Amino acid sequence: MSDPRAWPAARAPRPELSLPAQAGRSEPIGGEPRPRHLHDAFLAAHRALGLALVILPPLALLRGSANWRVHLENMREGCRWTADDVRWLLLFPRNAMDPRVTLPEQGKFNAAEKLNFMMVSTFYPLYIVTGLMVRLPGVAFFPYLAHLVMAGLGVLLVLGHIFMATVNPDTKVGLSGMFTGWVDRNWARHHYRRWYREHFEPNEMVADLATRLRRPAKVRCKDCREVHAFETWKHLLERSFQAEPMFCPACETGIRIGDADREGSAADSILRHIEHTGPDEPLDSEASGAA
Repeated sequence: MSDPRAWPAARAPRPELSLPAQAGRSEPIGGEPRPRHLHDAFLAAHRALGLALVILPPLALLRGSANWRVHLENMREGCRWTADDVRWLLLFPRNAMDPRVTLPEQGKFNAAEKLNFMMVSTFYPLYIVTGLMVRLPGVAFFPYLAHLVMAGLGVLLVLGHIFMATVNPDTKVGLSGMFTGWVDRNWARHHYRRWYREHFEPNEMVADLATRLRRPAKVRCKDCREVHAFETWKHLLERSFQAEPMFCPACETGIRIGDADREGSAADSILRHIEHTGPDEPLDSEASGAA
């Protein structure tokens, strides 16, 4: 009988860890193994997806390299945590059960998205490193264990995203943003209140004011209470900066808007009236006196 220690290295049995899909293997019958279609299909898909994981994200970054400043700012925002983010995470489960629970205002990314970003950013290189290490002899166990644990967590993240994007009525509105880059304005205002207020509300206020300034203007004489029409509030605003005084056609009383001794007072009065009273109501003049 030959000494097993003298066997060639190629014949020495090598312990290997079996992947979950190896359950598709069948035991040999009559000395011949049965085809392992399920195992082979899983192995091919796993290798193809692993190769895609290595290649596609860098290609996506290269394609968007012209917007690298935006990507860098997004990465900074994803790693920037505040006390409101911690409170948001603590209150989110209660809010999911009771919408009356108010969540703190969030920036461009809410706390859950920041947590997801940090996990994916950490897992991505580890997926690649451990995936390569399991192919090396003698170091397969711990890399395989780490690879398996991260895969399990990744499945939970994927399932959670599928639920939030397709089932949850409060969040599935944002699904279109994954394909178009655009989301509903009201939805963004509700879910990312602080980010929306800082980046969009000033522009909205300017656009709204420009629209109101194009409306017909009215001024009420303080003495005779007669209402006089002007073409637009913008025209009245420009007229208030002219040195030539305005008079009431009915009583010939001088019409003054704002405090004559304070520069810019007329513009302040007109803008304050449009914002608080409305462009459809007449503006009361501030002075009276015979022409």
